[in-house]
Amino acid sequence: MPNSLVGGSRFNPPPPPLPAPKIEAPVVPKMDAPPRYDYRPAPQPSFSDRVTRCLDEGAAAGLRPGRRAAYSRSCANR
Repeated sequence: MPNSLVGGSRFNPPPPPLPAPKIEAPVVPKMDAPPRYDYRPAPQPSFSDRVTRCLDEGAAAGLRPGRRAAYSRSCANR
């Protein structure tokens, strides 16, 4: 049995070809267009992110692990 017939039949037509990918040029801002500003506030870091940052700050300041834990608790709750 030839390899080309494995998993199919010679009586089934081949599947249709895949559509060509759509290629679009990026939008380039105009030179005389007014600037667009985003006035939304920056997202607040999560509590976990604040604790991690505070632990890193404590370690960089040379705090021992016990003092670092106390520092990170007070720092993250600010």
